Amino acid sequence: MDNQEKKKKFKFRFPDTATLLIILVLISAICTYIVPAGQFERAVHESTGRTVVVAGTYASTDANPTSFMSLMQSIYNGMLDASDIAWFIFVVGGAFAIMTKSGAITAGLNKLIRKSSGREGLLLAVIMTAFFIGGMSYGMGEEIIPLVAILVPVAIKMGYDPVVGVAMAVVGLYSGYSAGALNPFNTGIAQGICDLPIFSGLGLRVLLGAGALIIAIVHTLNYGRKFKKSGEVIDLNELPENIRNMEEREFNNTDGVILLILAATIAVIVFGVIKYDWYLAEFAAVFLVMGIVVGMIYFKGDFNATINEFVEGCKDIAPAVMLVCFGRAVLIVLQDGNILDTIVYATSIPLSHLPKVAAAWGMYISQGLVNFIIPSSSGQAVVVMPIMSALADVLGLTRQTAVLAFECGDGFWNMITPVHPILMASLGLAGVSFKKWFKYALPLVLLWSVWVCIVLAIAVMTGYGPF
Repeated sequence: MDNQEKKKKFKFRFPDTATLLIILVLISAICTYIVPAGQFERAVHESTGRTVVVAGTYASTDANPTSFMSLMQSIYNGMLDASDIAWFIFVVGGAFAIMTKSGAITAGLNKLIRKSSGREGLLLAVIMTAFFIGGMSYGMGEEIIPLVAILVPVAIKMGYDPVVGVAMAVVGLYSGYSAGALNPFNTGIAQGICDLPIFSGLGLRVLLGAGALIIAIVHTLNYGRKFKKSGEVIDLNELPENIRNMEEREFNNTDGVILLILAATIAVIVFGVIKYDWYLAEFAAVFLVMGIVVGMIYFKGDFNATINEFVEGCKDIAPAVMLVCFGRAVLIVLQDGNILDTIVYATSIPLSHLPKVAAAWGMYISQGLVNFIIPSSSGQAVVVMPIMSALADVLGLTRQTAVLAFECGDGFWNMITPVHPILMASLGLAGVSFKKWFKYALPLVLLWSVWVCIVLAIAVMTGYGPF
């Protein structure tokens, strides 16, 4: 009996999401004492106006190991550095709290569930495709996080578990975002740095995205079927309160008006991105207007109730925002310790000795690895694309192929990256542990990787260009 109690007492328990991120911050700090310090020179790129790495300029520099005080400050500094994303999530969370309170999205989805009874797989595919289009077209991102709280109960009603609810939004999104046919935040920036025509090479990217979406839908459906066969029952009391308290009612005319406002909001954002290069500040402003308009409709002109609901939404999404800040602290420690560039440089060295197709695959894998320390698409682009562009020229690969490898490694690997803000915030909001998610996501990323390697081989053999 005593031995059994000891075994239970010392049984390893996978850390919670927030704990895992703090552990990664600590590991990063330890690495500053082990990994040689080094830096690239940086310059302002003429076409994009962004500060980028100058290829071929890596050199050793003075070590700056993380002190105890610096380690403690990294969390605070992570909050400051991620403040743009954090405040955007707060605004969107508050706006969608009003949308959620109206019940329009839930009522609409419930209506679809009833109409698709026995065809839940079709509904899942439709929802994932909708997010796919958002990611493929205008680079939809953090604004999906509040929708996860709506999709989790939808998944449960369909007979699945919360993992499927998260997957419908996040995996659907990144099936399209990673291919980036018209995505300004990965394809647009990377092509600008490589001096390629913006959004050139559209055809192969659409093919890549379509294949990735099919793989994602089939994988998610298979996961869902296995869950149904397991006989496991979801205890609703164990779900976060904001998910447990979803109201159920019939779809009405007011719901239709509110959903039209949501559709108009997304249309305005797409137009703003394409026409005026809008980003987080403009997105937040549009979503704030949406929230106020919906609130005034739902609360029948009560502005006070609208703002109170907005504040409640900010409270509900605060834990997810903290995960974003913890993840950014990892990057802060690596940058301040002067080892971030060393890690990027080390991943590029082996590629120069590989045949063309293998080198393209190596670029994809190296970008996936870099994504663990620089999860931001634009942030990763300005660090690695000058290096990969020059490397592609040396190896006889087209720069377009290097961009394709970059955006695949940056996007698809986000699904297994514990510091990626959208993923971790979504998991926190849904009450899904990273361990449980990883069991679902790792096989998917492996399947995606096979497809990516096929597409990259096509790119190499066809001289994917224009150059």
